[in-house]
Amino acid sequence: MSEAIRFTKLKTTTDPTFWAKFAELKIDKLKLDEKSKIHLWGSFSLRPRDEGRTNPLTLDCTSFNENLESTSHNAGVACHGYMINTNTYEAFRQINPEKFIDTMGQCVIDSIRDGTALQEPWQLSVFLGEVYFAFYDPCASAEPGWPLRNLLCLLYRHCSSYCFTNDVKVLSIRSDKVETAVIFTLRIKEDKDMETTPEEHLVGWEANVNGKMGPNIVDLSNIMDPTKLSDRAINLNLKLMKWRLVPDLDLEKISGLRCLLLGAGTLGCSVARVLLGWGINNMTLVDNSTVSHSNTVRQSLYTHEDAVQRRHKAHAAKDALLRIRPSMASTSLLNLLNVEGVILHIPMPGHVVGQSMMETTREAVSKLQELVNSHDVVFLLLDSREARWLPTLMCAATNKIAINAALGFDSYTVQRHGMRDLSDSDSPKLTVQNPAGHDLGCYFCNDVTQPGNSQTDRTLDLQCTVSRPGLSQIAAGLAVELLMAVTQHPQGILARALMDNDRDDCRENVDNPLVGLLGGVPHTIRGSLWGNEMKLTVTHRSPFCTACSTPLIEEYQQRDFAFVLDACNVPNYLEKLSGLEEILKRPDLDELCYTIDTSSEDEES
Repeated sequence: MSEAIRFTKLKTTTDPTFWAKFAELKIDKLKLDEKSKIHLWGSFSLRPRDEGRTNPLTLDCTSFNENLESTSHNAGVACHGYMINTNTYEAFRQINPEKFIDTMGQCVIDSIRDGTALQEPWQLSVFLGEVYFAFYDPCASAEPGWPLRNLLCLLYRHCSSYCFTNDVKVLSIRSDKVETAVIFTLRIKEDKDMETTPEEHLVGWEANVNGKMGPNIVDLSNIMDPTKLSDRAINLNLKLMKWRLVPDLDLEKISGLRCLLLGAGTLGCSVARVLLGWGINNMTLVDNSTVSHSNTVRQSLYTHEDAVQRRHKAHAAKDALLRIRPSMASTSLLNLLNVEGVILHIPMPGHVVGQSMMETTREAVSKLQELVNSHDVVFLLLDSREARWLPTLMCAATNKIAINAALGFDSYTVQRHGMRDLSDSDSPKLTVQNPAGHDLGCYFCNDVTQPGNSQTDRTLDLQCTVSRPGLSQIAAGLAVELLMAVTQHPQGILARALMDNDRDDCRENVDNPLVGLLGGVPHTIRGSLWGNEMKLTVTHRSPFCTACSTPLIEEYQQRDFAFVLDACNVPNYLEKLSGLEEILKRPDLDELCYTIDTSSEDEES
């Protein structure tokens, strides 16, 4: 006795890699696009299944590949479809389930009507006595699976005369073993008009956890790697800036920067946190002091436990950064740390190096030069002026981007150092408005004496920087944003300096050559909390600078450690070598200084 055929519901499953790949595709390609159809490949496995278990349609990370041959689904029974993505849950809720399934099913109906569902054109031969239509059936129950529904519709459309005059014999292939196959003999009861089929109610929703036909919600919180989730969230926040506000923002250039932070104190901790916010995860922190109890409230990377254990700041800061962003632990290819903490005492002019410290100092100079060479950007965040001298010299000799930040009680200075070209013997053009990067000075270019030992005879209240607690965050933020402006400017480190009187014109004229993707690039930013003010100034490079002038760079390149040793031990050595000593002896010094001051005033006006 014949009976109405019933179909076993189709089931789907998604591998965790499917969602990881989709997240990558969403961030890097789709962005906020909700209109594009995402083409997918899926498959039913041919491997034997457990008794009574339905083989699901499987999706994985290769489902997004363009060609079937490049996916993992080529080994099974492949299916092709597409995915609809919405940006918000509210947008998803606005989808009408019945209308949606009708719309999605229309492509199936169209493929049946025009015959594209057939891999090859074919006709039934009249002399065949018996015909079996075979299909892969993922179901394990007595009833056939849902794929047979569409196959019957296809036969009904293209072989209607055969379907109404013969029993339709269907071979349900359920695995790679022929003995598991099932033969169904079907008869279509009445002649129906195929043209009315699309108007009838279509089905296709999978049963959800409540047993109702509708969308499923997948909770991936327990199977997704928290570290990768964190990285995606951080990257998404940055890419939202790019999508909505700065389409040409080069995030890859920013994230690839290798930053060297000299000083892991109040400024160093704040700079490191802001760099993390920009997606930079390759940095080295250099310091030789330990965490004290007074540090924990002002220096954001340290805890009470660090102070109790008297941990070195460089190591404690590294561990804190790894807790904040665990993916900084290592690279996938070289297994090298992306964040390092280096305990290092930087040699300083005026701080005499005795025989007992000779080898240690030599190693320190070599290590510092190695660090400068291996990084793209150097932040000078040290707690004394003379400690910034050797890094300034090394950056000038290697043309590295150097960002300097210094604090007073309620004032701050943030500055980018200019680059140096030893082949350029011309004096800086003091009357040129908005000087280019090669004419910009360093932290020491305005000095009339060489840096010396500022720690001598200091009382307790003078041995550490005393500043208002909010000042370091302001200066650190400006220092990092200054770096970002440099990296996103077409001329990079050679960008001309933005001045106070340029601001209005830059806002009105986006084609102004002073402006990059993130605005203008000043040379020096000076600010004060007392007057709640900030101003942009310029310091021209000095041919007699005791840190970045050509004679010093050439001497360092030739003598290396011996030069540094003389700078530390010999009084006025840097003044003599740079020519500053002779300038200070000139009888017309007052007139010369007046000329320089007048030129600067004319430029600022």
